[in-house]
Amino acid sequence: MDSKDPEAVVKALKPDDPEWCKCWSEKGQIMIEVKVEKIGTLLSALDDYLMNIKMCEKILLE
Repeated sequence: MDSKDPEAVVKALKPDDPEWCKCWSEKGQIMIEVKVEKIGTLLSALDDYLMNIKMCEKILLE
């Protein structure tokens, strides 16, 4: 996903990165790689993770 400061967002998320998710910045974007066994796990967990990104964007870029 696009971001004005992807490195800052990724750095803010790193301490809370779950084992099933890897996040990094690349070419002005936030890249997310997710590995789970069940689709239900993916849907609920990813929703929470994306909300964290949204909050980081809001706080870091105000």
